[in-house]
Amino acid sequence: MKKTVKKQLLMNKSGDEIQVALVEDGRLAELVIERPDSLRSIGDIYLGRVHKVVEGLKAAFIDIGQKSDGFLHFSDVGTTTEDYRALIEDDEDEDNGQGNDGDAEEDSERKNERKTPPKTQQQQKSNGRSSGVEKKRQSYTQMIAGKLKPNDSILVQVIKEPISNKGSRLTSDITIAGRFMVLLPFGGGQIAVSRRVVSRKERARLKKLVRSILPEGFGAIIRTVAEHQEEELLKKDLEKLLVKWEQIEEKLQDAKPPQLIFKEDTIISSVLRDSLTTDVMELVANSPSIYKETLNYIRWAAPEMEKNVSLYQGKLPLFEGYGIAKDVESIFSRKVWLKSGGYIIIEHTEAMVVVDVNSGRYAAKKEQEENSLKTNLEAAREIVRQLRLRDIGGIIVVDFIDMLDQKNAKKVYDAMKNELRHDRAKSNIIPMSDFGLMQITRERIRPSLMQRMGDQCPACGGTGVVQARCTTINQIERWLRKYALQRRVKFQKLDLYVSPTVAGPLSENDFRTEMKWFLQHLLFVRIKPDESLRSDDFRFYLRKNNKDLTAEYSDL
Repeated sequence: MKKTVKKQLLMNKSGDEIQVALVEDGRLAELVIERPDSLRSIGDIYLGRVHKVVEGLKAAFIDIGQKSDGFLHFSDVGTTTEDYRALIEDDEDEDNGQGNDGDAEEDSERKNERKTPPKTQQQQKSNGRSSGVEKKRQSYTQMIAGKLKPNDSILVQVIKEPISNKGSRLTSDITIAGRFMVLLPFGGGQIAVSRRVVSRKERARLKKLVRSILPEGFGAIIRTVAEHQEEELLKKDLEKLLVKWEQIEEKLQDAKPPQLIFKEDTIISSVLRDSLTTDVMELVANSPSIYKETLNYIRWAAPEMEKNVSLYQGKLPLFEGYGIAKDVESIFSRKVWLKSGGYIIIEHTEAMVVVDVNSGRYAAKKEQEENSLKTNLEAAREIVRQLRLRDIGGIIVVDFIDMLDQKNAKKVYDAMKNELRHDRAKSNIIPMSDFGLMQITRERIRPSLMQRMGDQCPACGGTGVVQARCTTINQIERWLRKYALQRRVKFQKLDLYVSPTVAGPLSENDFRTEMKWFLQHLLFVRIKPDESLRSDDFRFYLRKNNKDLTAEYSDL
């Protein structure tokens, strides 16, 4: 029997910041945060300008007015570029006219199907599968590269937010997401149904219904929540999406790149659209404006759930009142404790996230293999929860506790797969290796929550480790030795600025450091603490004119 999970949506407004928490069985499962300086941009549509085309990368860089150019891979261009260009430039040229029958299933209710690029006669006659695919790929690459020219205008949509120093990931296959369906403005009649709708009869009903109300030339992806919904609701949803597209068309008439053409729904509407399911038992807001927005949305999308919406009246802050404040604070912690006494360590690196599982103080009176299995199974559940909570994407490598029995490794793998099914983000998982390592990839469309909520440590630069003071002192002495040899000057007066943590040991020696350096190099050095410097940094200044000599005579 499938366990029923009690879900709650808590919407907290504090100053200019909005936090939306999804709570499952009393524990925080997902947290979405929006601030004025970090607004969500997934789904935003821009009229961009092609900055440059790099055929070697099979991509183009598009100026959309952000700090860094957006990245548009040729595979995300599709075959609708001419349609958009005709719309933007009032071009009379006909487009390629390729289309699909529209009956293909959709792997994800949020991902538009890619149109198949046209085949050349040479590709059609090719008997070798690999050579045919390669020729087809090269032909498609050349076709796209030929279409995209620097300074051209192109309509694009953000599918991945900027991460670190990388710009937004873009696509020209425009989609507009609604509550029950996703509109494909240039879908060519394609209609797909989410694979999570398993009933053939219901799939056929939804396709027939949407096909009857969809305007010619448009396509649609029917979302899971549309299952068993009445025709009137689907019509209303489609009408709202068509109005949005009409507004986009109107704005494009006078638009000049780079320009924002369409902004996604507010954070509240977006979360309700994507997270509101029949098992959400409570929707609570601490702000009258958010409460009103939620109520209006519920009355349209799910009127039977209106009784579940409430305005928070508690004396404690909303998250504390519902007991999830500590879960929010734990996002910044490297160590996460397990109920058994074991724990996991989460480390972020440039290339991946590494998770280490440890048994800790857990030492039951059972055999070691059974202890390891129990800790690993508990860790698997907690790891997936943390991935969702912290919104961690990319490559994740988990180092589980070693187990001798391959059957136990299979149990951990199955448990991890089962937990990932509850995650809305796409993921792939590889069974545990002989070294006890499990590799996971998880869809990443924005920086992790820790990256968005935290700043890099000024002391360690984000590494978590600071250079030992004795190492810095050795570097200072090497610099002095090199400076004295190269300049061959005597009795010169220098000021040395260092972190207070380094200045302390330099001044505490019985044989004063300044006197030692004078006897060694015949230089007068005065040590001055500077709180703005890190423990691995130092600065030498010529005292008479305050000239910085550090970089010029650096030994590093």
